[in-house]
Amino acid sequence: MGSLVLDPVARILIHDGDPLPLGERAVSILLMLVERSGQLVSKEDLIAFAWQGLAVEDSNLTVQVAALRRALALVPGGRSWIETLPRRGYRFVGIAVRSPDNNPLASDQSRPAKSSPETGQPVDDQKSRLADSRTHHMVGRSAPLDMLDRMTGRMLTGQRQIAFVTGEAGIGKTAFLQMAMDRLSQQGVDLLCGRCTERFGTDEAFLPLIDALVTRCRSTNGADLQAAIRSHAPTWMLQIPGLIDAAERAAFQREVFGATRERMLREFCDLIEALSADHPWVVILEDLHWSDLATLDALSRFARGDGKASVLILGSYRPADSIIGQHPIRRLHQDLEIHDRCGELRLDRLSRMEVERHLTLRFGDDALAAALSAPVFERTQGQPLFISSLVKFFIDQRAIVETDGIWSLSPTTAIPQDGVPTDLLNMINYQVSRLTEDERRLLEVASVAGGDFSAALVAAGLSRDAVEVERELEALTRKDHTLVPSGTSEWPDGTYSGSYAFRHILYQNVVYQHLAPGQRVQIHRRLGKRLEQAYGNLTSEIAPVLALHFEQGRDFASALRYLGQAAESSAKRLGHAEAASYLTRALGILDRIDVPDKFKLRVTVLRHRSLALRSSGDLAGSVRDLKEMIVCAGHAGELRQEVAGLLVVSRFCLHADRRACLQAAEDVLVKSQAMEDDAFKALVQGSSSMINLYLKGWHEEDAARCVKALELSAAAQDHGTLIRRYGIEGILDCWRSRYRECRHSATLGKRLASESGDVYVFVLFNVLESTALLHLGEWRDLQRETMTALELANKNGNEQASALCRLTLAWLHVEAMDFDGARALCEGVDENTLNENQFAYFFQRAVLAKAFVGLGDPQRANKQFVDVQRRLEQDGIPLDFTISTQLYYCLGEYCLQVAEFDQARRWAIQLRDYAAPAPDQNHLALAHGLLARIAFAVGDRDEALEHLGRALAIVDKANFPLAAWRIYRGAAKIFESIGEADDATTYRLRFESVLRTLARNFDHGDALHRSLLNALAA
Repeated sequence: MGSLVLDPVARILIHDGDPLPLGERAVSILLMLVERSGQLVSKEDLIAFAWQGLAVEDSNLTVQVAALRRALALVPGGRSWIETLPRRGYRFVGIAVRSPDNNPLASDQSRPAKSSPETGQPVDDQKSRLADSRTHHMVGRSAPLDMLDRMTGRMLTGQRQIAFVTGEAGIGKTAFLQMAMDRLSQQGVDLLCGRCTERFGTDEAFLPLIDALVTRCRSTNGADLQAAIRSHAPTWMLQIPGLIDAAERAAFQREVFGATRERMLREFCDLIEALSADHPWVVILEDLHWSDLATLDALSRFARGDGKASVLILGSYRPADSIIGQHPIRRLHQDLEIHDRCGELRLDRLSRMEVERHLTLRFGDDALAAALSAPVFERTQGQPLFISSLVKFFIDQRAIVETDGIWSLSPTTAIPQDGVPTDLLNMINYQVSRLTEDERRLLEVASVAGGDFSAALVAAGLSRDAVEVERELEALTRKDHTLVPSGTSEWPDGTYSGSYAFRHILYQNVVYQHLAPGQRVQIHRRLGKRLEQAYGNLTSEIAPVLALHFEQGRDFASALRYLGQAAESSAKRLGHAEAASYLTRALGILDRIDVPDKFKLRVTVLRHRSLALRSSGDLAGSVRDLKEMIVCAGHAGELRQEVAGLLVVSRFCLHADRRACLQAAEDVLVKSQAMEDDAFKALVQGSSSMINLYLKGWHEEDAARCVKALELSAAAQDHGTLIRRYGIEGILDCWRSRYRECRHSATLGKRLASESGDVYVFVLFNVLESTALLHLGEWRDLQRETMTALELANKNGNEQASALCRLTLAWLHVEAMDFDGARALCEGVDENTLNENQFAYFFQRAVLAKAFVGLGDPQRANKQFVDVQRRLEQDGIPLDFTISTQLYYCLGEYCLQVAEFDQARRWAIQLRDYAAPAPDQNHLALAHGLLARIAFAVGDRDEALEHLGRALAIVDKANFPLAAWRIYRGAAKIFESIGEADDATTYRLRFESVLRTLARNFDHGDALHRSLLNALAA
């Protein structure tokens, strides 16, 4: 099998007596790793020792480590003796057995003495025989490792793979993942590694994924990943601080306008798939029982994909903790497993035989292992972390001793029978109790700082010098196994110090729980203040951490502020459910404390949570928060907030619950009477009246309120006022048939919605703009603008917005007489989406009815009318202005088509009476044109000519091409039938002119160009 010997003086590695061709720097790296065997050694320390202070890139270190692994691979398992700990450094996990120097290769007395990389002192003239110390990790893990190898094989052929590494706390999940990374690194894979955090991981959207991307992007070989993110996942680029400057950030924000979580999920999967096109990738996610919901959504989406992807995702979690905490990771795992979309690498406790095997490998002595296996198994039941802690306890008690590299039972001290800790918690307590008071104090503050912390933060908790504390933490990592080095930390204020981590979360939990309540509060507050100072105006980057420290430190005012920042940050990541969670914590604080203006604060938090719930899809929860906000505003005497809340309810429910919308609109009118701010009062009343105009039809009193609101808000600059103003103005102008002005208001509304990132509001304004463009005959602009909006909605996965865009295009197609195209667009909208949105439901049925009338299919047209009537009766709601005018006209056309002339006349009169009170000359002209055709069909020539004259008088003076061609076509037919050839020719030519003008909107190959010319030919 061969052997390896490391000569620290000659700085050579010897294999079976022959020196290997390794450079001195490679051997220096190996020497430092061996000197700190079992400990993490940072990249910075290795570079500083091997290159003697020269500034070099991390890639130089990577090359040397690769050379070492090739050399170590000369003995079985040697390649894996150097572990890579992503983001941290390297660790030697072999055995280095020192022996006196009797090798002539090292007998040259002229060589200068070498210094230990650990102490700086001359080393003894000894060599280290290298062997494998990690085979004990393999005990009891052959089955999951075999399964991992099979999954790796499938992954390398392009089959995406996901496996969950499961087991209780301390079972060895992290060690298994490290072993897996070493195993996979031999396959040439690239790595992304993220970890969930216990105390605030579940509230930070995409936290482990962003952490993994940030770490990799900031590495020396992160440029390719950055380029891939720019190309395939621009929404993620904005989540990685420091990678793009202000100008580029503005461009990215325009690119990702209106992004949704669905878009982020899709782009993450696209990114991983694109990366794997060049070489395989492995994504490691630890402690998913603390993960946020967005990360689980990303795993679920990727797992269910069917495209080729050489990607293996390994995620660890504790099933028991997920069940107790009702975390959805377990449900996701089971669902994916049922559909054969994942595997499970379950880590069980070790059997009695496996424990004995572990001890044999640990101590290299069969007899010692046999003597220890019974007491060790009895006390630990095969739990690996318990085994490790108990064995360390025996060694500390000197019941097991090492003499000249050989382990044995002590001849003077028996294995403790009484007083031996019986569980891990007692073992940890015992271990901590053996430390000095100063060392325990370090651990106590560290436990408050987190599982991974900087020396500078611990120093702040102790009110001591950071360099001194860092020195003591470094010493503690060498003395005790509670902490391990984890790299370095740098804060925005320039503070730079080493970072450390608890070897296992249980160590942190035990120390933290033993803190006195007052002491814990004091430390949390100190840490929060220091971090606040360090981050200055960048506190939003660590708002969840600050919120936690101040909440636990009982500085509730600061906690509320940072919970708000954390919610805002989550919303920017499209983690709206997580934002709602932070705001729920804020409401919990308000429930516990008594502060001035408590109701005002509650109103603010409820308003923000309502928006978060709405964005996360919890419409009912959002409305509940709005209603509670209105009540709180009433208790606080905040009339303005109360009225604003009612206004939001009215607008919010306009499409989802029109009964609630109308009730809120009535309430807001009553409440606003008591307001003293005339401008705001007028705007509120105008908004309420606009809703009445939209849902109840034209009333002069409502119109007057709208006009007054527009007059008093003419100089407004704030976003909220302007977007209300453009909505009022657009609806009012649409009712007045002032379509040019309506389009202008809608365009300004779209611009505001774009700036705020609200895709749905953007699309609502696009529908309003499209209505104006349709009646103006500017159909090319309508098509272009709506296709842009549809692309935006699809990119962001906004189903409701996408549905409205498709229906708007369907409306264009049906008016351009492409009836099949209109039907296809309508039928492509998901029925669930229609059921959730009353406006979309009626919009689709109205356009379908027109399409079937145009196709000469009255039976299917009638089904749409029946559906509309049933929904109206079921919901008890009115139709809006846009749909009413379409349906009334279509019903008249339908009844005329099936020769139900009396019914046709009733619908045409209803359209006339609906439009006549308003300045809606467009629909009034259409009503008279329809009445003329119906009268002529029943032989009433005089009435037909009377209505036709009224219709022509309107369209001859106005720019209403959509109404004009219908009326001109009807006029040509009527005049031709009564023998008025000249008039018939005149109106036929006008009809043809309008159709040709409309056809010129489109390219010759466009379906709408063809359908219009076909109508002209017919």
